[in-house]
Amino acid sequence: MFKKILLVALLAMLPGLVLAQTAVKQPYVVNNQAWTDIGNGPIEVLPVEGNGNLYTRGSTGVGSTSGSSTALTLTATPTFPPCVGCVISGTGITAGTTVTATSTTSVTLSAAMTVASSTALAWGVACPTTGAPPTNAATSVPLNMRSSASPTRFPIYSSARICAYGGQQGGATMLAFPIGSW
Repeated sequence: MFKKILLVALLAMLPGLVLAQTAVKQPYVVNNQAWTDIGNGPIEVLPVEGNGNLYTRGSTGVGSTSGSSTALTLTATPTFPPCVGCVISGTGITAGTTVTATSTTSVTLSAAMTVASSTALAWGVACPTTGAPPTNAATSVPLNMRSSASPTRFPIYSSARICAYGGQQGGATMLAFPIGSW
């Protein structure tokens, strides 16, 4: 009899256990006057301590594949090439497709796609590694991140690369996680 009661009690708890969801909140430390690569969007960011700026970094071009292929050919050498691991998008490219290799006008996609001739493309660009925030270098206007007693989460819906800069004010610590999973 005790085993049956225990079994019923365990089964009653099962739906709560099965429906549980875990969202990884990745901490990032953004040092003073230094860049940190947060990764691809879309993400949500919560400043925990200090001050910093977030930028999206992306570029565009035109390209195509020969049938269904991972080899994508760009029509011109991009000023800001796609980075390995960055998201690439355009007609014929499945959402979430990333770049696995790149050189001059050749881009390798993470999965085979059929991209028609002269297709407009958009991709993420690697974050800077040195220097102050560049102007006119495929970065967005900065999103100023300041920690406060009333935490504010910032959803970033872009699929471009997300870059953080610590600025002159001692840097920042922030958490990044999937949008809506807080």
